[in-house]
Amino acid sequence: MRVVLTLLLLVVTLGAAGYAHRQLSRQVPSPRRWVGHGLLVLVAVAFGWVVSGVYMGAEEGGGLAAFLTAFGVAHMPPAIVLFLKQKQNE
Repeated sequence: MRVVLTLLLLVVTLGAAGYAHRQLSRQVPSPRRWVGHGLLVLVAVAFGWVVSGVYMGAEEGGGLAAFLTAFGVAHMPPAIVLFLKQKQNE
């Protein structure tokens, strides 16, 4: 059951990461867009690295799952802001 919940959390958070980058491409002008993508990925990788360092020895595959989940979680706030911005423009 734990594996199913972990995979579900991975799918949701990585989906948020994809959504954030897709909306960033749609809503931000071109020169600033690449800075936004780069900064977002940099912060997400740093957060994933820190979190995975804590869970690396927890169980086999736990470090990778923790990294990917943290990577996706770091994208949640921008995804929410971009979603609200999109709804405001409609």
